[in-house]
Parts: sequence; structure tokens; C-alpha cells
Amino acid sequence: MFHHKKKIDFVLLIFGSIAAFVIISVAIILYLLINKNSQNLDMSNANTINQNIVISPEEMVVNYQASIEKQIDLVTNSEKDIFLLANELENNMLQIVVPAEKREVFLNATLQIVRMQKQGLVSDTEISKTKILEVLNTLR
Repeated sequence: MFHHKKKIDFVLLIFGSIAAFVIISVAIILYLLINKNSQNLDMSNANTINQNIVISPEEMVVNYQASIEKQIDLVTNSEKDIFLLANELENNMLQIVVPAEKREVFLNATLQIVRMQKQGLVSDTEISKTKILEVLNTLR
């Protein structure tokens, strides 16, 4: 009978260890899920705050014109390699907020610049800059 009692203790020890492992694992998983959800809520709240910032159509046009002028200045005054300049210009163009009435013209101009870049710009920087400036001046 003494021997039988030791088996029960050993079995209880194994099952107790497994139960403790499961409880600890579930607690860790729940903690990670709750932490992740709270971070997602914080991010969605930040996005909601950013979306609530509304600018008037007049402000959008002014910002658009300023952005176009900035790109013209970039091309005019840059001493960078034309290929790097065209790549930077493409990235900048994709970040400009465009008023609805100018979207089609802006899209066409951006596509022209991308086509110039993909078809190969002339190694003569001034000729390429002139072509790019012609396209940008249509956006004024």
C-alpha cells in the first residue's frame, strides 16, 4: 500500500506540471493578444485623428501649387545625376495631394515623367531637365 501511494504522487506531479504549463501558456498568449489589440487601437485612434484634419478646397489648391513650384525648383536647381533626380521627382509627385479638377492633367504629367525615366533619359542633363520642366509647367 505504501508503494501505491508514491505512484499517485508521481501521477499528480506530472498532471500538475502539465496543468501549470497550460495555465502559464494561456496567460502569456492572452497578454500578448491584449497588448497587440491595445496597440492596434492606439494606431487606429491616431489614424482617425489624422483623418479628421480637413482642409478646404482653396487650401488644397494653394498646397498643390506650392508643391508643383517646389518640384520645378528641384529640377531647375539640382546638380544631381538626371536619373537620381527623375527618381526623386517621381517619388515626390506620388506624395502630392491633387485637387479633383487637376487630377487627370496631373496623372498624365506624372506618367510622362515615368515614361521618360523608363525609356531612358538623355545623358545630357540639360536636355532632360528641359523636357521634364516642360511637363511640370503644364501643371501650373
